[in-house]
Amino acid sequence: MTKLSTPSRIMGLAMLMLFVGLAVSSCIATPDYPDTPEISFKSITQQRFKTDDGTFDSVKVTISFRDGDGDLGLSNDDTNPPYQQKNLDGTLNRFYNNYFFQAQVLRNGEYRDTILNKDQPYDGRYPLLNNTGRAEPLKGDLTFSQRVFVGTFYYGSRIRYKVSIVDRALHESNTIFTDPILFVR
Repeated sequence: MTKLSTPSRIMGLAMLMLFVGLAVSSCIATPDYPDTPEISFKSITQQRFKTDDGTFDSVKVTISFRDGDGDLGLSNDDTNPPYQQKNLDGTLNRFYNNYFFQAQVLRNGEYRDTILNKDQPYDGRYPLLNNTGRAEPLKGDLTFSQRVFVGTFYYGSRIRYKVSIVDRALHESNTIFTDPILFVR
C-alpha cells in the first residue's frame, strides 16, 4: 500500500470537492418561466397616518412575480416610446407605467371598478429588477404603496384592488385581486 503525500491528498480532496460541486450544480435546473410575467397576490396592509396635509391611509399591496426573461422594470430615463408619458393625441400612455392598480368598491354584492380621477390613476412604476443586461429567469416580490386620503371612499366602504404588471416588451401579466380592506373614519 502506497501512502499519498500531503500535497497529493490535498489535490485529491480538491478534485473530489470539485467533482461533487459540479455534480450538484448540474442537478439544479434553471427555472423555466414564460416570458410573459405571472403574478400572485401575497398581502395587503392598511395603516392610518396624520400629517400636515391631512389624514390618509397608506395601503401596501405585495405581489409575487416570476418572469422567464427578467425584463421587468423601468428606469427614470425610460421616457421615450413606448414608455412616454403622453401619446401623440395628448392622452395618457398606459405604458408609461408598468404597475396597474385599480380600486374596486363593493356595491350590491359586486366589486366594481372605481375611477376617482381619470387624469391621475393609481398606476405606478417599479424600477429595473434585472441589471445584468442578460435575459434570465427572475422571481420575487413587489410591494406597491398608495396614499388614500380619508374621505376618498365613503365610510364603511369595502375596497379591493385589481393588479397587473407589464414587462419591458409590453407583455402584460395575469390580473389578480387583493383581499378586501375596509375604510373607516
